[in-house]
Amino acid sequence: MRGGTRLGLAAALAFGGWGLAHAAAIAPASYTDTLAVGETVVVSKTVTTDPTLDFVDFYFLADNTGSMGTVIGNVQSVATSLLGSLSTTYSNAAFGVGRYFGDPSEGVGFDNAYDVLQPITTSTTAATTAMGNWIAFGGGDAAEANLYALHQAATDGADTAGPGTGSGEATGWRAGAQKVILWFGDIFGHQDTVTLADAIATLTGEGVIVVGFNSTAAGTGIDGSFADGTGDGRNQASAITTATGGALVNDFVSVPTGDLVSTIVSAVGTATATFDLSLFVSGGDTSGLNVSFACTDPAGCDDVTGGESRTFSMTITGLVPGTYDFTVGVTGFSSISEDDHITVTGGPTTVPEPASLLLLGAGLAGLGFARRRAA
Repeated sequence: MRGGTRLGLAAALAFGGWGLAHAAAIAPASYTDTLAVGETVVVSKTVTTDPTLDFVDFYFLADNTGSMGTVIGNVQSVATSLLGSLSTTYSNAAFGVGRYFGDPSEGVGFDNAYDVLQPITTSTTAATTAMGNWIAFGGGDAAEANLYALHQAATDGADTAGPGTGSGEATGWRAGAQKVILWFGDIFGHQDTVTLADAIATLTGEGVIVVGFNSTAAGTGIDGSFADGTGDGRNQASAITTATGGALVNDFVSVPTGDLVSTIVSAVGTATATFDLSLFVSGGDTSGLNVSFACTDPAGCDDVTGGESRTFSMTITGLVPGTYDFTVGVTGFSSISEDDHITVTGGPTTVPEPASLLLLGAGLAGLGFARRRAA
């Protein structure tokens, strides 16, 4: 019948035996059909997210105060090596670079205590260049802006809960990506602007994993204890990395890069990231079609854990005769793409009515043929 709806059976059958993939995927990988003008087809699709959390944003955050003068070169060298290794380990990774100085409570100023040198980008060249701008300067007293910087990085520069305000500097996290801060430093942080408890609550609330690279031994450096009038004397880096499901590497300069990468991968692999899934036309020509998508999975398509699958329907209606090739993507997953090829013909075929009906109406002037969709 004209304008009728039918199920894309080839697409539905393609899901038999579809299980967890080792990379995010959409199935079927392609769909081809021919529609008449006004005809509609409903195609079932399954999206499976990557259980290895391939969609990861890494933010390199380093202490740039004067005490880092003897190690800043090593920090740059290790960070650059890590960036190169992680970019090949995760096919959909992106990288950002930031730094911090003395805490705002030292009179440094909220916008000077923390800087985003490179917002999250897929350009490893841009991130590497930003690392070259790490310096060792200033700092005042021993404690630095560690906790403030972690809060700012996690929240895209939002205001703090304590006195003052935020930097307003956006990290640029990608929607749906697992957020990971790779934190380099040599001393504990002030708790005047952001307390240790506030930092942990913010990081866990934002779903950020922290991997700490301490230039000194366990229990010292960024893992030191500094209550700063709060009464919270926990070892800071240990408390943060444990709470966020990350890891702490002490004396990191002496650890081979391969082992550091393994530590990061292990921490990211144990995290549970969630994604809000939706489909969209990501390219091609749909000018003669009406294409829409809907989540059809009983579990819903929001807050999907990595490695899980969800079903969708794609409804296509032919509007204008022609041949249309387009791709379908999944929001937040640039590596997922599915190809569709739809031909729209000129409309329903004219079919003569049975001879008996024609005989009955033989004497009626103006009798024509009824048009209907050919079976």
